[in-house]
Order: sequence, then C-alpha cells, then structure tokens
Amino acid sequence: MRRIDFLKKLSFTALLVAGIRNEVGAESASVVKDSSTNSLDVLPTYSMYDAEEVTSSLIVKIFKTGMDLDFFLAIFATELQSLYPFVENSKVTSYHSLYFTSIRCEVVCHLTMILMRVWQNLCLSYGLEGYDKKELESDSVQIQNGILEFGKKFKVGDIDHFIKDGGDTGEIQSTWTCLVSWFGSQKNESIISYPLILNVTEKWSEVEGSVGTPRYNESFVSEILAFTNMFLFQLDSIKARWHQYAVRYYYLNFAQTKFENHQREFQKSKKMIKTDAVFLNGSLSLESAIRTIKDRAFQMQSGVYHDLDRQNQQMVVSTLVQVIEQISSATRGEKDICKRLKLSDHYGGIITVSTAAMATYSLSVLEDALAILQIERKLHFP
Repeated sequence: MRRIDFLKKLSFTALLVAGIRNEVGAESASVVKDSSTNSLDVLPTYSMYDAEEVTSSLIVKIFKTGMDLDFFLAIFATELQSLYPFVENSKVTSYHSLYFTSIRCEVVCHLTMILMRVWQNLCLSYGLEGYDKKELESDSVQIQNGILEFGKKFKVGDIDHFIKDGGDTGEIQSTWTCLVSWFGSQKNESIISYPLILNVTEKWSEVEGSVGTPRYNESFVSEILAFTNMFLFQLDSIKARWHQYAVRYYYLNFAQTKFENHQREFQKSKKMIKTDAVFLNGSLSLESAIRTIKDRAFQMQSGVYHDLDRQNQQMVVSTLVQVIEQISSATRGEKDICKRLKLSDHYGGIITVSTAAMATYSLSVLEDALAILQIERKLHFP
C-alpha cells in the first residue's frame, strides 16, 4: 500500500468512525457551549455528547482529502485552542477557563479514541493488498507519535496527556491547583489527571521470540489489537473524568458569572446586590442541573448502555449533586437542599442512574424536585 493510499484511508476512516458524512455542514462556532453567555431566562442542560459534536464540527471544517495525519492534527489543535482559549497552569483563573480546559481535554480524548479505532482498522488490513508488517509498523509509529504530540498541546499540570514511559511508579497522576473567585471570595480548585502510557514498540518486543514461526503474524497483530483495546478502555475512563469536570465548571461558571454581572450593575447604582437576583441565579442553576440529571436518567433507563456507560453517568450525577449543594449554599444559604429535594439521603447515599430500574425510579423523584423549585420561584416572584 502506497503512503498516499494510507493517508487517504486514515482520513476517510476517521471521518467514518466519527459518524460524519460529506453532506454535513456543521460550523465549529455553533457547538460552543458557554454558560456565561446565557441570559437569566434559561440555562440549557448539559448534553452527554458535547465533545462528540465539537470533534465532528472541527473535522468537517478542516478536513481535506489526502491530508497528512500530522498536518491534520496540527490544524485540529489550532482550531480547538481558538475555540476554547485557555492560559495553561495559571495560579489564578476562573470557572470559565476551567470549563474551557475541561471540554477541550474531553475533545482530545474523543479524537484520540477515533484514531485508535483507525489504528485497529489498519491491523485488520494486515496482509491484504500487499499491506505487510513493515508498513503496519511504520503506520503504527506515525499514529502513536501523532497522538503523543497532539496531547502535549493540551497539557494540564506537569505531565502530558500521553507519555511513552511511565517508569516504575505505578499509576501516574498530575495535579493542577488554582485560585478562583466564588461569590465575593476565593477558593481553591484542583484538577487531577491521569496520563496514559502509549508505547506500542514495547508490545512488539514481547513477540520477537516467535519470529519465523507460522503464528508470528497472528501474534504480531494480536498484540497491537490487545494494546489498543486496553488503551481505549483506559481512555474512555479518562474522557469520562474530563466530562465530569466540564459539567461541574459549566454550572459553577454560570452562577459565578451572573453574580459578578449583578455586582457590577448594583455597584453602578450604589446599591448592594439584591437578594432577588441572587435567588433567581441560584434557582435557574439548580433547575438546569436537575434537568441534566433527568436527561441522564432518561437515557440510562434504556437497556442499550453498557455497565461502564452507566457508571460514567453515575459519576456525572454525583458531580451534579455536589454542584447543586455548592450553588444552593452560595445563593440561598441552604446546605441540605439535596436532602430536601430527595436527591440524597441522611446516610450519604444519592440518587442513582446506574441501573435501568433505578434510572426509571429516579425520573419521578426528579420531576418532584423540579416542581418544588418552580413553586418556590413563583412564591418568590408572585
């Protein structure tokens, strides 16, 4: 297989796996979700698939037939950085910036998952049309190095997203801590990331002893497939963590931004911040967060999701329950609102969507919680 044929196949397969067709004409700007720009009339819920939509939009925007992989990744990185600008590893930042870094890291994970599946497709082409071991090795190294360089451009903390050698330290962890403003004060926020080791050549060395045997080719391809499958499994968990961060910072950014806007408005009129505006800010944030939980529960009541999918969505629900408590405490002075709305109990348990049955049961609880918030808002604003 000629190099240009490989590159065309790589690009086409990436688009195919991403679920994109040539007739799709998405614009990158249309998928940017920024809670700070929403009016106080409504705060949209947070979709499960924002990262996928951003990825698809950017691929449609920049893709050209026969584009070199490294060039494609460089242009994609530039577009993503432009879409979600962020000053890396600053000691003082904002929830707006934390949301931007979280969503773009989630996109990095999603695009990398697409490339890993492309890599697996190349393994399945091994031995066809003259595509031999030498070409598969060369293409594998190109994909691996492309992913490594791509991940470096979105580093959070001291370690890249993907590294070649993790040493003998066990699980690798990178922590970035910064100060953010929160309702007139400052607080610490920490992002913990877990870089993944990406070094396929180590796997090849494990099958060198079988060179020349009838099963060598099978073993060679099997090692790559096993390696990429494990990497995809780990990457899915990492992507879910970034999704958690993105959801969390999306809501905290909305609450803080609206607080700052009210503060500026009332400073101009030489008045204190009105409690009505703060109450409305909190009410809309809480209602949207609960609607997001409801959306996830509605999705999880279907039987088409794997256990890992349900576990990931339960992590998002846990994050949203914490966000609801944090916003309620800041806007209402009520720390136990989740217990009152039956989103959590007195024993530390929270509402769950981790099984289809529990997700179905949760829907009625969430409907009741929304009704309570709407009644309270009507009473506050007769």
